[in-house]
Order: sequence, then structure tokens, then C-alpha cells
Amino acid sequence: MATDVGPEPAATEPAPPAEPEAAAEPAPPAEPALPPLRTEPAPDLPPAIGASPPAPEPAPRHRLVYSNALVLRVNPLGLEDRFSLMYRRRLSARTGKLWDDTYFGIGITPTFSPSITRLGPTIQLIPLAILQLRASYYFIAYYGSQKYKAHDLDSPRDEFGPKTIDARADAKQGLSTIGGQAELSGLFQVKLGPIALRDEVIFYNNNIKLPGGNDVFYDFRHDLLAPAKGWFMSNDADIIYVNTKHRFNVGARVTYYHLFYPKGVYESGDRIDDSNDHLRVGPLVSYSFKDRPEKRFTKPTLFFMAQWWVKHRYRTGLEVSQALPLMVLGFSFMGELWRKT
Repeated sequence: MATDVGPEPAATEPAPPAEPEAAAEPAPPAEPALPPLRTEPAPDLPPAIGASPPAPEPAPRHRLVYSNALVLRVNPLGLEDRFSLMYRRRLSARTGKLWDDTYFGIGITPTFSPSITRLGPTIQLIPLAILQLRASYYFIAYYGSQKYKAHDLDSPRDEFGPKTIDARADAKQGLSTIGGQAELSGLFQVKLGPIALRDEVIFYNNNIKLPGGNDVFYDFRHDLLAPAKGWFMSNDADIIYVNTKHRFNVGARVTYYHLFYPKGVYESGDRIDDSNDHLRVGPLVSYSFKDRPEKRFTKPTLFFMAQWWVKHRYRTGLEVSQALPLMVLGFSFMGELWRKT
């Protein structure tokens, strides 16, 4: 089982401790980690416009960082662990709201679940603190339980609701298969006082092996009927109140999925429309436990999200009540394994 919620929580990087001074004021608490996006590895907290300027201390030139998020999803049910291990090379020694910790990164960002595994490399470019670009390519394998395997179908107009997938699982029609999946993403984020605004767009390209000439399959990880060879995209837009003193965040997220079906996947007489697109909206909240910035285990964060389905072929009343939201509960953490100035 796998989830489509993202990427690891966004977390701030702890700043180097300042030299002690006589009668110095106590340092302000670190920013709490933001709730998760799909981005891997986790994006850093955006700069606060109008806040006091950061200390003129550039980030280390070389860093090796990791992050991990364990996510449980309901409606549909899913469980996934997301890990990242990234080498980061600082781009500039400039400091300031737009330049703090800009870097080029390369590493691995696998995801693991009971029936779906993805393994592959990721490269990341952060030219400005408010903009993050990422490219990943995964070898993906479907296996295990019949319900959570790939289910190949003839056309985007075919039925793929929960009742259909349950019946196919009982008939052992789930498909163990392999393939590739590319991801291209862009994240824009900014912080205005205590309010953080974020928007992440991800384009996915599938190259999944299906038997018998079928062109689409039920992708359980994203809960949609995806093209076996083709594109789809997601967009997450967040508005979040960040409470530094008490280390919690609360906000709302809007999520939209759109599928770019090649014309050749439709059967003769099929209606071509966007009925397989998804739209959901709802609140999210996260709490970061007391942090120990000098340790390799940092930013332990518990997060929860509930999104009601606004658009879905089956989860807006046809087979599942629209009153039941998609719910996500997760725990994440991160750390630095090595640095060199």
C-alpha cells in the first residue's frame, strides 16, 4: 500500500550557534517543521518577508543530509515510507532572505510500501530560497496483495472504483509488473510574517509494462486511472500559519490532479473529458517536538491532514460518501550526517 502525500515535511536547517556574550538575550526558538509536500527531500522553510535579517553566516559548502517520513492514509487505505539521502553543494556564499542555503543536490529518494517500491536518483536545484526545482527517475515495482497491485484496463472510460478493484482482487486480476516513472517538480514558497504560502507542481511520466496491449492502469499510489505510457500532474497549494513559540502549524491545502491521456488510449465511441481528474481540499496541522539541533536526529514532527473530495468519479457519493475525507497521519524527521565549510 502506498500514499500520494508527500514528500516529507518541510523543515528548517538549524543555524550554527552564536558566540556567547555577556547578558545576551536568549535565542528565539527555531521555526517548526512545516507539514509535508510531495517534494523529496523536504523543502526548507521559506524566508520571512519583513522579519529581522539572518546572521551573515553562509551555509556549509558541502553537506550530506537525510530525511524520512512514514505516512498512513485512509480513503483510500495506504502506508508508505519515504526516505532521502542527499549530497548538497552550496551555490553561493551570499546571505540574505533570497540567498540563504541555495544549493545543488544529488542523491536517492526511494519509497517503500507493502505492495509498491520505487528506487531511483534525484537531482535538485535551489537557485533562490523561494524556488526549488527537482528531477527524479524511479524504477517502480508492483507486487504483493492483489488489491494493491496494478490493475490494467482498456480505456480511461472503464470502471476503476473501489468495488471494481475489490472484485478484480477477488478474481486475482491484479498485475505484478515493473516499469519506470519520471518526476519533474517546481516549488514556490514565501513567508509573510507568520503566514507561509507554498505551491508545488509535479509532472509524472509513466513507462509501465502492461500485457495484452492495454493502455491504462489503476495507480493505487495516486488513486487514479493512469496512462501506462504518458503524463499526469499534481498541484498542491498551501496556506499555513506558523507558530514558532509553540512549534505547531495549522493551515489548509488544495490538491488537484490532471491526466494527459494520449488520444490513442480511448476506445471507439468513448467520450473524451476530464472526469478522471481529482480535486480535494481540507485542513492540515503539524507539531514539531523539542529539537536538539546539534544531533543527527532533528525536527521530529507529527502531522495530520484531512481533505474532502470535491471531484472524483467514485469518492463524491457514487461508491464512497463525500462526507468521508482522505485522511493522512504521519511522522517525519531529518538530520545532517556530514558537513564541510
